[in-house]
Amino acid sequence: MSHIPNSAMPHAAPAEKKEALKQDKPTSAGRAAKVAELARDNPKTVIAAGAVVVAGLAAAAAIPLVRGRKADDDAKPAAKTKKAKQDA
Repeated sequence: MSHIPNSAMPHAAPAEKKEALKQDKPTSAGRAAKVAELARDNPKTVIAAGAVVVAGLAAAAAIPLVRGRKADDDAKPAAKTKKAKQDA
């Protein structure tokens, strides 16, 4: 019979260990306090991270606009060709 380590199946740990794991998890308020403390200690890093997030949002917003513009550019020459054929 093979042996499966607990690291591969953490849900199969004994109940005592599960209770210990639940107690070790920090709360969201604790995480927020830790992040706020790190932000106070390193303001330039927070500014740089904020700039990266803003740049990512701008890129994400620009992608559909660029794709839409390309689709419009592809459609326009075909429309002009049909109109030119009708006039002739």
